[in-house]
Amino acid sequence: MALVDDLSAALKEAMKAKDKPKLDAIRQVQTEIAKKKSEKGEEATDELVLAVISSYVKKMIKAVEEYQSLGDRGTEMAEKIQFEIDFLSEWLPEQLSEEDVEKIVDEVLGEMGEVDISQMGKVIGAVMSKGEGIDGSVVSRIVKEKLT
Repeated sequence: MALVDDLSAALKEAMKAKDKPKLDAIRQVQTEIAKKKSEKGEEATDELVLAVISSYVKKMIKAVEEYQSLGDRGTEMAEKIQFEIDFLSEWLPEQLSEEDVEKIVDEVLGEMGEVDISQMGKVIGAVMSKGEGIDGSVVSRIVKEKLT
């Protein structure tokens, strides 16, 4: 079953159960998917859905940090957003551990030979093309450490 169909089924379940937090999360993602579809003029492929969910989750992680910095005033919103993050993360591929990412970075650096910091973008691109579940921020940090 396609991810867009999974989201629709989850939306129907949440509506039947009157589960407002899940409804809100799914509707937000569906809105983002619709925006991307109209921008790119394409169908909602699994890749597009994963990209939208991943992007949305990353934005929400930053939002949680901001609400937590408000102390007691932001606790309720932070908890609501954390629920959305946990719920939507179920659709994302499992992220590789830092150790696994570091192995891939070492492998790519070995294949590329002599590399300096000015080629960091090429190294990151090569690492990211090695598969799903690789967090770009982790790759960037590891590559930067190894090239400096």
